[in-house]
Amino acid sequence: MSSELRERLVGEIVEDQPQLRAFLAHRSNDMLAGSWDMMAYSFQRGFEAIWDLARRDLSGLLVHPMLMLWRQSLELTMKASIRDVTGGIDKDLGHRLDHLFDRLLAARRELGLHDDDGYMQKVQTMIAEVQAFDPTADRFRYPATRRGEPFDGFHADLDKLYQAHWMITTWCEGAALEVEWLNRGD
Repeated sequence: MSSELRERLVGEIVEDQPQLRAFLAHRSNDMLAGSWDMMAYSFQRGFEAIWDLARRDLSGLLVHPMLMLWRQSLELTMKASIRDVTGGIDKDLGHRLDHLFDRLLAARRELGLHDDDGYMQKVQTMIAEVQAFDPTADRFRYPATRRGEPFDGFHADLDKLYQAHWMITTWCEGAALEVEWLNRGD
């Protein structure tokens, strides 16, 4: 009797669960669909929104989700900028921020642009620092490495994090805009 009751109770739960179609549906007028720039911008906005919340939250529980959005925002911004400069996205770009930034610099060099100013060097240094801190893009998403070793704790200076995000995304977007202006003859 007890096992039958448990099965019936589980069955009721399963029947009442929502189906995927209930909360995800295709939409033909989605401004993010297929747009690298809009997707990157949406992650920038998502980072900023959770950054505001994380600054007020004393528990620290929002720091990891915020850093995940921060890193994804940087990756998408770099990929969107590479696409804008080169006219396409290479399937093999990967997720390493330092490689993405190097690819953006190389694409600009191929067009005769030389990025050797102090601002670019600061951006490159920040990207190298975050890549070294999170080499597999897992540091902010999981509590342990893929081998099961726990990650060490850390402190994030939220104000400096916001400034780094602004500097990196602004440089990458500006690099793409400069190419667009040169192509238009502005």
